[in-house]
Amino acid sequence: MQSAPIPENEKERLISLHTLGLLDTKPEDRFDRITRTATKIFHVPISTLTLVDEKREWFKSVCGLNQKEGDRAISFCGHALLANEIFIILDTKKDGRFSDNPMVIGKPYIRFYAGVPIINADGERIGVFCIKDMKPRAFSKDDEDILMGLAAWAELEINSHNLSLALRKGWEIQAELKTQAGDLKNAKIAARNVFEDLSIEKLKMEIAKAKEEAILMSIGDGLLATDENGRIILINKTAEKLLGKKSEEVMAKVFSEVILMEDEKGVSIPMEKRPISIALAGTTTTTGPTYYDVRKDKTRYPVAMMVTPIILGGKVIGAIRVFRDITKEKEIDKTKTEFIFLASHQLKTPVTAINWLTERLLKGEINNFTAKQIEYFGDIRATNLRMTELVNALLNVSRIELIELGAFSIQPVKTNIILVIKNALHELKSSFDQNHLILKETYLPERLELLIDKQLFVVIINNLVINAIHYTPNSGTIEVACAKVDKQQEVGGQNMREAGVVISIKDTGYGIPERQQDKLFAKFFRADNAKERFPDGTGLGLYMVKSILDHSGGAIWFLSQEDKGSAFYVFLPLEGMKQRSGTSPLMMPPIGTTD
Repeated sequence: MQSAPIPENEKERLISLHTLGLLDTKPEDRFDRITRTATKIFHVPISTLTLVDEKREWFKSVCGLNQKEGDRAISFCGHALLANEIFIILDTKKDGRFSDNPMVIGKPYIRFYAGVPIINADGERIGVFCIKDMKPRAFSKDDEDILMGLAAWAELEINSHNLSLALRKGWEIQAELKTQAGDLKNAKIAARNVFEDLSIEKLKMEIAKAKEEAILMSIGDGLLATDENGRIILINKTAEKLLGKKSEEVMAKVFSEVILMEDEKGVSIPMEKRPISIALAGTTTTTGPTYYDVRKDKTRYPVAMMVTPIILGGKVIGAIRVFRDITKEKEIDKTKTEFIFLASHQLKTPVTAINWLTERLLKGEINNFTAKQIEYFGDIRATNLRMTELVNALLNVSRIELIELGAFSIQPVKTNIILVIKNALHELKSSFDQNHLILKETYLPERLELLIDKQLFVVIINNLVINAIHYTPNSGTIEVACAKVDKQQEVGGQNMREAGVVISIKDTGYGIPERQQDKLFAKFFRADNAKERFPDGTGLGLYMVKSILDHSGGAIWFLSQEDKGSAFYVFLPLEGMKQRSGTSPLMMPPIGTTD
């Protein structure tokens, strides 16, 4: 094994690192957001923002590992620190430097590594942004550009900390100057010194700003920044290419004049619902694949983006939009979904036949069997029913994802949703009684009519209530409520962007571990404590609920604390669910199925 090398300027490098004041500090969402993004983009289990200290590598942000630091001598980041641009190991077992590394032959069994050095504003290398995998893989030039773009984002966040320190120092100097105003002579001397100090700081800030702008301009994704009024103040080359417009055409213009956004049907997205508008209101936003950017030549492409407010001194002074064209990703996902859809259809035939045969056997239509044989047939039927539930769930998920093919319809009809909720709860009464659970209901008003697809609405309510039943211990309480809400009203920690209706399902159950809450709506995901208490779940229910709401104009969010309970909130606008044409509805899951 080859130990991580030590650079010649190690002393100066460590001084720069420790001056930052980031070592051994608490996790920050601005950094965690980048590592989470990396794992999702590259489909890898591990990503870290690593600061390389004298004898250790310390993770300012880590996604996929339970540890906060490691030994620098055996670290991959210790090698990547000295790389010119990017350090890549496609297969660690085929690389003599790492084949016998403890992290290769032991946990976490690293087989692939890619890292980009992070450089402080003073030019010193202080750490590495990296991704790791447990299996070897290829890494294209486009992949390199994307990873370097994410590293540049992390570097920008780190160097913005330097800017804050410089501004704070300037404020401290100004405060000191005011206290000395009584002595004119001393005030003049102090003013001259402050001016000189500020000139030096200004020069340093200008150098850092030039470096940061150079980094931003070279990021592989499209990047666009606005001021607090939504006027564009920065656009990089990738964004120019994606939008089909040059920087001189867009600078100082309001973003809505430059970025034309549509939904899947080609309907323009209202100004107040655009991600940059939401970010300028002080909220970090991410959007799914249902948004499309329209180019200068009127062609359009599906866009994945993250829009973040720029906050200084507690005030929003602008927003940054990082985005990319996901046409290829959508085509790949569409192909995979079509395969699942067709495979699930093929699976239904033998599953149905087995169910029919076991029913006949159990009814004694074919022959008389012993009690033991009947018990075996009962086990076969129970297992087959479980398989039927799973196949139906896969079909429903694939229908949602094949919405562009017209396989999933939404047909809203004006309906008293309070009555629908009460009927759904009545059907589940035996489950409440069996588990000795207390049900509390609150409806304001008692009658509330809304345009909904009744079958889909029941799927949403059933999934959430059944989950609450399964994950609430005996004698616990489940509260179901439905009420109208106003625009900007605070509900469940969220400010409503428009008036509508909120249905809440609260329980005193096991809750969701904080470390896993960001994955809760992912396909097939189940929290660790849920798998322990109810091993048979599919992990598709909440994914399906969120997909239905996303496609029908609604929203879902939750609050949860482990061992204390959870509260799920469903929002529907006053105009109700959006209509969609399709060839078939979702299949209703049997009462009792769950995540």
